[in-house]
Amino acid sequence: MFNNLFIASAKTGLSSWIPTILIYVVLIGGLFWWSSRRRKQANEQQQKMRTGLVKGAQVVTIGGLHGVVDSIDTEKKIVTLDVEGVYLPFEQRAIARIIAPTDGDRETNITKNEDKKENK
Repeated sequence: MFNNLFIASAKTGLSSWIPTILIYVVLIGGLFWWSSRRRKQANEQQQKMRTGLVKGAQVVTIGGLHGVVDSIDTEKKIVTLDVEGVYLPFEQRAIARIIAPTDGDRETNITKNEDKKENK
């Protein structure tokens, strides 16, 4: 039985493997391209977030520390955070995200919008 397989593969030669190899090469190349593109987009988004930092913004560091931006030194790329009266310097890349407005602010905005609708 195996002899027949060897004879059949010897008759077909290498040309039967070329399409299979090409498919794998295209798939692997596509995966590399897709992952590098996603990484590039994530880096651009992080860079945009870091350049958008302003004094008074509430942020979270990569270590999970919550604080308020007190000062930004763009030349040295250092951000000083005010954490309950303690001023801590961090590199800009240590800022993981900017916190959205607190729930209390959202509730205030929602109630203001509802009051406007009732007055109409």
